[in-house]
Amino acid sequence: MNSNFDQYISNLNSNKDIYPNELFEFASNSERYELNHPQSLHDSWVTSITIAENRNKIRPFEPSLSIVLNLLGQQHDRDIVLNYFNVKSYEILGSENPFNYGDTFHGDVLTHEISIVDGLFQHVLELRSGSTFKVILSEFSCLEQVYT
Repeated sequence: MNSNFDQYISNLNSNKDIYPNELFEFASNSERYELNHPQSLHDSWVTSITIAENRNKIRPFEPSLSIVLNLLGQQHDRDIVLNYFNVKSYEILGSENPFNYGDTFHGDVLTHEISIVDGLFQHVLELRSGSTFKVILSEFSCLEQVYT
């Protein structure tokens, strides 16, 4: 690891009580950032992004926004499903992977970082192609489907 990463983890730990438990566990788990770990987002590929306006049939004018980001793990042995709930803002900038667009449009995940912005939580992913995905949310979960 490097000093920037150590500072990032230190910042997460100093704000541990502010983060929801599942988001903190995900963000502070160094295996999620390692170059060669099956649970790492590094080198994983985007397989789908689903944006949903969730409406209560009784109160349809009070929707909440959720996003599901599905990644094929770096070792191609699992799906890593990132669920963002009560989304307040998102940005997706997609660009063709100039190195191997026939293999994957966006390229693989280079980095990702979770931070606090205006009392909410932000997750930013940067991909090999220069594509970025940024979401500001209040609730989060991560699920993994390992292929056995």
